[in-house]
Amino acid sequence: ASLENIPPADISLLLHNFSAEESKYVLDLFDFEFGAKIIIDLDEDVRERFLRQFSALEIANFVSTLDSDDAVDLLSELQIREQEEVLAQLENPEKEAHILDLLRYEEDSAGGLMAKELIKANLNWNVVQCIEEIRRQAENVSKILSVYVVDDKDKLLGRVSLKRIILSDDNVKIADIYDENIISVHTFVD
Repeated sequence: ASLENIPPADISLLLHNFSAEESKYVLDLFDFEFGAKIIIDLDEDVRERFLRQFSALEIANFVSTLDSDDAVDLLSELQIREQEEVLAQLENPEKEAHILDLLRYEEDSAGGLMAKELIKANLNWNVVQCIEEIRRQAENVSKILSVYVVDDKDKLLGRVSLKRIILSDDNVKIADIYDENIISVHTFVD
């Protein structure tokens, strides 16, 4: 039987019974993307002990495959110096900036809970322009459920579901199909 067919959560559960060294051996059998899913599923105390087995470059390879909120969860298990070493190894400056933004927030604050990867579209675009923008931005986002609608000054106005965009005629304006009822919070950073 191949290990690749086992869900990452099941492998994470198995690793709870292994030493950190044995866990690293198992994780080295997978690519970094699959390994990152396994690591992020581990309990915090196990993950912290487990991460000590990896170099900054190896951790950076895991981090590079994760959404920024999950990457911050993983990095928060490390000392500040280790976080800096990992971030220095990242090859994507935009992802590094997103992670650094989230690291500034407390874990349970609104900023700390949210991913920085999102798709945004201008209120004045039509559906075709919006879909083109989704395609352009999609490589940086792993899950797309809705698109955030902004005005010309980048102020958040609402959101529109991906389903609604797909089902609308090409020339329909985003202004005519977006939902203004969104929950938002203002964050203040010193």
